[in-house]
Amino acid sequence: MSLVTHAYVRAPDGGTQELPAEPPRNDLAGPERWRVTVYGSEVARALGLTLLPTLTAQDIFAEGPQLDVLEREVRLLLANTGRWPAISLDELRFRLLNILEAVRLARAAPNGGVYLG
Repeated sequence: MSLVTHAYVRAPDGGTQELPAEPPRNDLAGPERWRVTVYGSEVARALGLTLLPTLTAQDIFAEGPQLDVLEREVRLLLANTGRWPAISLDELRFRLLNILEAVRLARAAPNGGVYLG
């Protein structure tokens, strides 16, 4: 199983409509094990991440100010990709850039958010 990410728009009734990523970006955010080995890892926590480590227990629905937190944390991971030597740097960067694309799309839409899980 894989982690996915996408931007969405929240409707007044609470439902959501997915916003597709623009190529070359897609909805892949990494293998399921990355919940623990990347996003919730000791390295991520040592970098000061607080939102992404919650993936160890639940999916993330980031909206409003949480979009800023999500973007900041993903950018911090991008700046520290070498801390996961067992993971291909290209793969890690591609997945992180997919999350940033979802943040970009969410910000461009009224009531936008990002799902990651």
